[in-house]
Amino acid sequence: MMTNTPSNFQLDALKEIVNIGVGKAAASLNEMLEAHIELEVPAITLFELEDLDEDLHGFTGSDISCVRLDFHGSFTGTAALVFPPQSAAKLVAALTGESPGGPSLNAVMAGTLNEVGNIVINGVIGTIGNILAKPFDFSLPNYIEGSLEELLKLGGQSAGLTVLLIRTTFRVQERQIEGNIFMIFELGSFDALFRTIKDLYAPG
Repeated sequence: MMTNTPSNFQLDALKEIVNIGVGKAAASLNEMLEAHIELEVPAITLFELEDLDEDLHGFTGSDISCVRLDFHGSFTGTAALVFPPQSAAKLVAALTGESPGGPSLNAVMAGTLNEVGNIVINGVIGTIGNILAKPFDFSLPNYIEGSLEELLKLGGQSAGLTVLLIRTTFRVQERQIEGNIFMIFELGSFDALFRTIKDLYAPG
C-alpha cells in the first residue's frame, strides 16, 4: 500500500516528465513506422491494484491486447501498454496497411504491437529514468491477450501493489485510437519514485 499520498505538485511534475517521454515516443514512431502518429497524456491517476474494478469504470471484463515488460533498477515494477481489441486492430492496420478486417491482420498483430509497445514504454520509462538520474534495465516486451484483471494482477499477487495509471490517447491518421499505459510499482519503489521527484523539483 502507499505509505504517503503524492502531492499535486509531485503528480504534476511526473505528468510533465511523462509528456516528454510520450513526445519522444511519438517522434520515434513517426520516423520508424512511417505513419503520422500523435500521442498525448491527458491524465494520470493512482489506485491500489485490488481496487481495479472500481477505479477503471468499465474498462475491465473484456479481452484486451497488451504489450508488457518488466523494469528493474532504482524503481522496480511492470509496465504495460493495453488496447481494447478494436483500437489494437485499427492501430495495426494504420501502421501496416493491412485491411482492418483482413485475414492477414492477425499475423502481424503481435509483432507490430510489440514494436509499438517497446518504443512507447521505453520512451516513457526511459525518460523518467534519465530525468531523475535513475536508469532502468528492461526485459523484452511480451504480447499477450486476455482480461485486464488477469494481465495486471501478476499471478494473483495484487495485495499492496499501487498502480500508476497513465491514460494515453493515440491519434493515428486522423482516427482516434485509444490505448493506456499502466505502470505497476513494487512496494517501496512507488514511494521512492515520488521522493526522488520531490527532491529534484522541490522549490528552493
